[in-house]
Amino acid sequence: NIVNMDLLGDIGAADQLTSTRAENKVLKERVQYLEQRCKVLTVENEVLKAEVEIYRNEAASLRPPTTEEATPADTNKVQTMNEDFVKGGDGVYAKSKEVLLENLHGVSNISCCSLSNDDSTLATGGADQMVALCEWGKAFGTEGTETIVQTASRVSCGAPVIAIDFARKGHNTKFLAAGCMDGSVHVIFYEKIGKELQAIEVSKGTIKHTKYVRTLAWSSTDNMLATASADGCVQVHKLEWNLLDSSSVKMEKLQTLQLPGSVESLCFHKDHLCCYARGSPCLMYFDLQDNFAQQKINLNQGPGNAGFDEHVSMCIMDMAPYGDYLALAADTSRNIIIDFKTGRQIRNLYGHQNDGFSQPKIAWSKNGQYLYGNTQEGPVVCVWDIASSSIVDRLEGHSNVVRDMFSSNTTDTLVTTSFDKKTQLWLAPAV
Repeated sequence: NIVNMDLLGDIGAADQLTSTRAENKVLKERVQYLEQRCKVLTVENEVLKAEVEIYRNEAASLRPPTTEEATPADTNKVQTMNEDFVKGGDGVYAKSKEVLLENLHGVSNISCCSLSNDDSTLATGGADQMVALCEWGKAFGTEGTETIVQTASRVSCGAPVIAIDFARKGHNTKFLAAGCMDGSVHVIFYEKIGKELQAIEVSKGTIKHTKYVRTLAWSSTDNMLATASADGCVQVHKLEWNLLDSSSVKMEKLQTLQLPGSVESLCFHKDHLCCYARGSPCLMYFDLQDNFAQQKINLNQGPGNAGFDEHVSMCIMDMAPYGDYLALAADTSRNIIIDFKTGRQIRNLYGHQNDGFSQPKIAWSKNGQYLYGNTQEGPVVCVWDIASSSIVDRLEGHSNVVRDMFSSNTTDTLVTTSFDKKTQLWLAPAV
């Protein structure tokens, strides 16, 4: 009897242990679900907070001033607001898939792309630590895309390349810059000799950051290069060279700017350098004609936002200038069009998904009527009609999320690169 009781006790304990393990498994699955749901709600909450601020701005701006409040300046401001992007787009933008270049960087991902001023030369940077340059237009001739990929000119940078741009002043400035994961910036000279495109690094080791390079850009009014890093530093250099001897290139440092956080995006706009540092509620403008004098543009500005000036509801991950405007890509599934001079928000563009773990990218169409942008929810390029603030097209040409894009201001040409290791060139359909 004692043996039977012990046996029954052991069986009972085993059953209890099995039951407890089953309950623990169920609880762990429930915890994992709740953690995932919490992350989703956190992102949705940030979006809702941003929308609340937008509604405040819109409600305040739509209220016409009373007779006592109205001034000539107010009247002029209302007229100006009504003149921004009134006409809908004319349907002309890059949407036709024309050239597809596969595996420009072999089995490695392509992280960035750019076109030269005359659109003839394509440059890409990848995880294989290389910059690749090719004349993509040859695809319309006798050369196939495989030959273009195989004969591309390549320059080793010693670290994964994550940002790239061509010098923008004039058509004879045959330089580009590449920013890398190890904080180095490489200036490359390229030229066509015979039928081949050749490239070589110049002024080696001149520009170096202590952390990885987040972004870089050339000025279109001067041979000025700005590079920004996760170390919070922006370095500004000026390119000097002899047209007859490219080997005499010199990068003269003009200024070092220390911002309060990782510099996520920057661009040149006329005589200003515009930057955004993570954790800041403001864009920072630096006047190139006034010894880099600083001006802050609060992203929370506007009637109805009293007490919210220091609130940080988003991070500006990319920016693109066009005329008097600046487009901003935020990590809260939101793109914004602002008046560059005043910072006034003119349009807010939604319908895509880009959260804090994404890499939002944007670019203007040549005519300034449309904005291209990526989305983390799929391998497409969203196209917004800015006047109506609505998505009018989703360009399908990749099999994975779009990593970077570049739109020409010379022709209706759009370049996109993706984690599918493909580079797609889009053109406006022939009329």
